[in-house]
Amino acid sequence: MTTAVIICMMAVMTTTTKNPALRRMREILDEKYFYKVEYFEGRTQFILIGDDPSFGENALCFEVYPGAPFCLFVATASNPPKKIKDKALSHALATETIGTVAFFSHDNEDFEVLRRRYRDDKFETVHGIEYYYKGSAGGALRLFEEGAEYQASSTSQTANLIPITNKLENIFFEIHSAMRDIDGLHADAALEELCKLLYLKAYLEEQESILPISRVTSTSFGTIEEYASCLRALYREAINYDLRVFRLKIPEYERSRGVFDLPIFLSSSALVKSFQLIEEFSLTRSDTDLKGRAFQKVLSKSVRSGMGQYFTPAQVCQLMVEIAAPTSSELILDPFCGSGHFLTESLSYVRHSAPDHTKEYHEFAFGKLHGIEKSDRMTRIAMTDMRLNGDGHSNIRCTDALLDFRNYPDLKPESFDLVLTNPPFGSILGVEAFSGLAKFSLAQGRKKVPLEIVGLERSIQFLRPGGRIGIVLPESIFNAESLKYVREWLLSKLAIRIVIDLPNETFAPFGANVRSGILLGRKLRPGEGATKNHKVCMIRIDNLGYDAAGRETSNSEIAEAIKTAKRFLQKEGW
Repeated sequence: MTTAVIICMMAVMTTTTKNPALRRMREILDEKYFYKVEYFEGRTQFILIGDDPSFGENALCFEVYPGAPFCLFVATASNPPKKIKDKALSHALATETIGTVAFFSHDNEDFEVLRRRYRDDKFETVHGIEYYYKGSAGGALRLFEEGAEYQASSTSQTANLIPITNKLENIFFEIHSAMRDIDGLHADAALEELCKLLYLKAYLEEQESILPISRVTSTSFGTIEEYASCLRALYREAINYDLRVFRLKIPEYERSRGVFDLPIFLSSSALVKSFQLIEEFSLTRSDTDLKGRAFQKVLSKSVRSGMGQYFTPAQVCQLMVEIAAPTSSELILDPFCGSGHFLTESLSYVRHSAPDHTKEYHEFAFGKLHGIEKSDRMTRIAMTDMRLNGDGHSNIRCTDALLDFRNYPDLKPESFDLVLTNPPFGSILGVEAFSGLAKFSLAQGRKKVPLEIVGLERSIQFLRPGGRIGIVLPESIFNAESLKYVREWLLSKLAIRIVIDLPNETFAPFGANVRSGILLGRKLRPGEGATKNHKVCMIRIDNLGYDAAGRETSNSEIAEAIKTAKRFLQKEGW
């Protein structure tokens, strides 16, 4: 679906109707449920559901703003026929915003109310119609006090928002918990919905001047459904805005980066409660490091609940970035970026050497940090984290990093100054898998090859001659006799400078028990032969600052390892 809503067909801009059932239904909605005519002036569409025009229109949609309906009411003389019901529900599903469909029987003067489940687009019967402005959600959505007028404040909403402080660092975790509690979501599903919500929040702050509604707060809406439908409609507008902007800048943006295309799947109650937790706070005016830490708190807990294969521990990322010491002039890539932690750590490292208000930093953040991730879910997570850490979000591509280079409209071999990555371990690629991938030297003549081996080769292919690489690899690549051919190939491509042996528990908290290490080196330049006698710095770390259960421990050896590696590079160079 490419638009937020589908405009109701056969609409007329009048509240008069010759249909007695529709006329009586409108009276009851006004008198009993407080859907006052004056509140919805210009926001009511009278339509025909079905194909019997005898009495003209038989239904009405109330809109949040023109083009964004949030509920559909259908009037019939007696109990609604199945054909009318089916057409009404189909009409609602053709939008992303209609969350309530109610059928009114003129004979009985009562309503049958159905609420939409957005996770599967089914409908369930609920008790009664939401009263308009009647203190929904425990009073949090009160819109009208007695005698109040329906009008928004003229003050800029964004200007009144409060920056997130250290005391509120758990705000994202609270939102994540609310989603899980209300909708019963698994941690990773709730994380994905949180990413959509933060994407929307950033758009509302950054593009306030072009929004079709002046204020998006609890005081602007009369029901939970109206508030939720507004958020769903604006989320689609945010998606379309990004597509319009970035399609002009980036080839095939929609295919490779347009991953925020799915609707918000939260129930209306969960969506409103979640947004209420953050509606008064500003993302754009909050400290960048604090936002990053707040998001990592949610991410790390979600990873331990089933997404560990996409995650590199923060301590390992910090270790590699500190040793590689990226600069604002360098193009950086993580071809297997998962949650994007190498990229956000690089952004943080450069921000402390090139202040974020400078042109130099701006160009780095928006144009020089790149990632590739096959999972669209993880791409959304990485883009969210990048946006919270100071942007660069548009340069993460949702595609397979192992394809032939001709499949990438804007990626070429030997383009990047620094590659930092942790390719997936454990998967074995057979003949069938390679039929859809690029050809790799390390796979030639072999029926099966571990994924991390072709991941290593592809990472080096992306690197320019003289460029640097930091890569996490399983221990077998460093010492297994069967993989001697990989080490010989490596020596023909890289000047290996540092090898770090990581402890057994490195990935244990995230569901993996593979012994691993880090390799850092420089890609050889044309004509530069492999040097067999150059020095290599070997470092062993026994304590990364956490145990196998992820609990924090004392006496971390990371700082000392960084000092040792930097002393070596200062003396020996890359």
